[in-house]
Formats: sequence, C-alpha cells, structure tokens
Amino acid sequence: MRIKEKVNGDVTVLTLSGRMMNGPESINLHPYVKGLIAKGQTKIVVDMGKVKWFSSTGLGSLLASYTSLRNAEGDLRIARPTRKIYSVFMATQLTKVFDSFDTVEEAVASYSTD
Repeated sequence: MRIKEKVNGDVTVLTLSGRMMNGPESINLHPYVKGLIAKGQTKIVVDMGKVKWFSSTGLGSLLASYTSLRNAEGDLRIARPTRKIYSVFMATQLTKVFDSFDTVEEAVASYSTD
C-alpha cells in the first residue's frame, strides 16, 4: 500500500493505493497519521478510491487512526470507498463510525460545516 499526502487548507488528504492486506504495508497508516497529529494536522480525509482490497489488519489500522485523531480532538473522514470496502463497513456497522463521502472534495468541504 502506498500513501500520498496532499494538504488542502487545514485538511490533509491521504490517498491510499494498492492493497491493505496482512503485512507491514497495512499497518503503515496508523504511524503515518500519528506523525501528522504530532505536527498539528488533525483533520484527515482518507481517499480509498485506489485501494483494491483490505483485510482486518487494514481495517484495524483505519480504526486505530480514527481513535488517535479523536483523542487529539480531530477526525478522520473516508472518501471514495469502493463497493467492496463500503460493504465491509456496512457488515461491521462502521458506517456508524466513519463519515463517508463520494468525492474527496465533499469530504474536505464537510470539515467547514463543523
């Protein structure tokens, strides 16, 4: 899995690509987000449009990132989840945890309504 970072005002967009499967590549997200929190970046959008699939390890990394951001009075929003990923969110009831948006622009704009 690769992570590409782009800052849009006070929101950081992380574009993930590849697979969030078992292994070290899946757990890279949480330390990356913790590094952003240390720099004061607590409004994060995770663009999942290029993620082919992910396992429970990838899901755990997303949840850990969300928890760290919430503890830092920030938030994590999901943009462009694929049908497969959204179906996992539905099955695990994580649609109640993650705010998901069809586009990155919508996810970024949602922070201005807080």
